[in-house]
Amino acid sequence: MMIRLFAALVLGAALAFSAHAADKVLRLATMDEGPRDASFAKFRTEFKAIVSRKDAKALMKIIAPNIQNSFGGDNGAANFRKMWKPQDANSDVWPVLKLVLDMGGNFDSKTEFSAPYVFSAFPSDLDGFETVAVTAADAVMRDKPKADATIVRKLDHDILTLVAGAKKLQHEAGPDDWLEVKDAAGEHGFVLQRDARSPIDFRVGFKKIKGRWRMVDLVVGD
Repeated sequence: MMIRLFAALVLGAALAFSAHAADKVLRLATMDEGPRDASFAKFRTEFKAIVSRKDAKALMKIIAPNIQNSFGGDNGAANFRKMWKPQDANSDVWPVLKLVLDMGGNFDSKTEFSAPYVFSAFPSDLDGFETVAVTAADAVMRDKPKADATIVRKLDHDILTLVAGAKKLQHEAGPDDWLEVKDAAGEHGFVLQRDARSPIDFRVGFKKIKGRWRMVDLVVGD
């Protein structure tokens, strides 16, 4: 995966603090540098259209021949096709890519872009296995893992500590999947898993190669 070269530069803009009880609440503000480069913005718009219509043939055309698929030895476009089976309309690659593309990201250099922002701008001093960032604008913390449970408080892109480990990735989470969490002030509760994302969930890297943007990695984990 691309090195997060701009992490230190964007950290001040990405993190916001506001009063909550007697303490501070840590937040990761949404950000997207994509529109900064016209060629990338055009590429991403076209990529989103490919994902929307689940066009496997078009997807394979923008994948780099040596795409990184994992941290093992199964890289390359042929292994990508074998792993993801994009020709299947029900392949997980489509919801994975939709989530990632919709979340924005950051340029690592003039020719490299990492997404989503939850990965590219996440504080490097926080453990990605133990924390999540709230991505839904209307997310709330409840006192029980039930949709009608009492609301502890509203969430505003908070970074939360996991009390119990996540059992699913964000794209797999349904309306009855909850994360047990606590905020920076120590307040305990539950948040819908589809409303929060781990920084080590799936992320992509794009690179401009010979004047053409390509997807050079799609990985999960650390």
